[in-house]
Amino acid sequence: MKYKNRWRALFFIYIFMLVFAVSFQCIPPVLGFIVSSLKISHAQAGALMSFFALPGIFLSIPGGILADVYGSKRAGTAALTIVLLGTLLVGLGGSFFLLATGRVIAGIGALMIAVVAPQAISRWFANRDLGKAMGIYNTAMPLGTIFTLNMFGRLAASSHWRTPILLVVAYSVLVLLLFYFRYPALPGKEKQRSHEKPDFKKSVHAIGKIGWPIWLVAIIWMMYNASAISFLTFAGDYYTSVGYDISYAGFLASLLMIGSLIFSPLVGSLTDRVGKEELFIVGGCTVLAILLFLVPRTGLNPLLLGGLIGFFAPFTPAPVFSLVPKVVPAEQTGLGYGISSTCLNVGVLVGPLLVGFFFDWTQSYLPGFNLMAVFALIGAAVALLLWFVNQSAKA
Repeated sequence: MKYKNRWRALFFIYIFMLVFAVSFQCIPPVLGFIVSSLKISHAQAGALMSFFALPGIFLSIPGGILADVYGSKRAGTAALTIVLLGTLLVGLGGSFFLLATGRVIAGIGALMIAVVAPQAISRWFANRDLGKAMGIYNTAMPLGTIFTLNMFGRLAASSHWRTPILLVVAYSVLVLLLFYFRYPALPGKEKQRSHEKPDFKKSVHAIGKIGWPIWLVAIIWMMYNASAISFLTFAGDYYTSVGYDISYAGFLASLLMIGSLIFSPLVGSLTDRVGKEELFIVGGCTVLAILLFLVPRTGLNPLLLGGLIGFFAPFTPAPVFSLVPKVVPAEQTGLGYGISSTCLNVGVLVGPLLVGFFFDWTQSYLPGFNLMAVFALIGAAVALLLWFVNQSAKA
C-alpha cells in the first residue's frame, strides 16, 4: 500500500529524532561550565550523560509495546512532552540532584523517541524505499551531535551554560507543536490502534513468541554501539595523548559521525536495491574492527584512518533498522525496536565503561582499541549467523 504523505511524514520524524540528538548531546559541550558553576565533581558531570541512557535499559521494551498499541502520533507526542519537561528542569536546576533528575526524565522521553521514530518509518515505508528512509533517518543523530559539539560550547562561553540547554527546550516546544498539529496520520490500523487499550499481559507474553532473529539484530546493534560510542568517547583523548592538539584530535574523533551523516543515505539506498542487509553489516563491522585495531599501532596518517572509519561505520545502522520489520510481525515493530533499543543502551553503558576500565588498569589505550575491535567483530559474526538463519528460513 502506498502512502502519499510518507516523505512528509519522514520530515516530521526527522526533526522529531533531532530532539533526541540535541537533548542527549547538549551536556558534553557545557560540562566544564556546569562543573565550575555548580561546584560539582567531574564524576557527577559524567553521570549526567549516563543517567540519560539508564532508563532505556529498563523501559525500551514497555515503550515499544505502548508505541504498538497507541500508534506513533500519540506515543510521539507523549515522548516529546517528557523530554521537554526533563530538559527544562536541567536548564533551570540549581543543584546536581535537580540536573540528574531532569536527565533521567529527559532520558525516559528520549528512549520513547528512539523507539517511535523507526517504528513509524517502518510503517510508512513498508513496501518501498525503507532502506533509503532509514538511511536518511540515521543522519539525524550525527547532525545533532556535530551541531551541538560545535555550537553549544561557544554559545555557553559567550552567555551562560543554561542558554544552549534552554535552546533545546525551545526547539522541543516547536517540534511538539508541529508534530501534534501537522504530523499526518497513518491510514487504517494506526487510527484504530489509537483507541485501543494496552493489554500488557498479552504484550509481555508476545515477547517470548517474537522469535530469536530480532534478538540477533539487537545484539548486532548493541555490539556496534559498544564499539562506536567507545571510539567517540576516547578517541579524542587518545589522539591528544600522542601529541595532536585538542581541536584536531576532536575533529579526528568526529569523522565517524561525519561519515555517518554523509554516507548513511547511500547505504540505505543500496540495501533497497540489493537487499542482503546482513552482508552489509558483516563487511562494515569487519573492516571497522580492522581499522580500530590499527589506530594505536600504525604510522598511517590518522586522517586517512579516521576517514576510512567514517566511511565504513554507516554500513551498519541503516541495515539494522531495515532488518527489524523483516524479522518481526508488522503489529510488533514497536516491540522489535524496543528490544533493539534496550540492547543499544546496554552497549552505550557497558562499552565505554569497559574501555575506560582497561585504560585505568594498563595506563594504555592499546587494550581499549583491541576491545573496540572485538565488539565490532562480534557484531559481524552475529550478522553472519543471522544471514544463515534467514537464508534457511527462505529455503
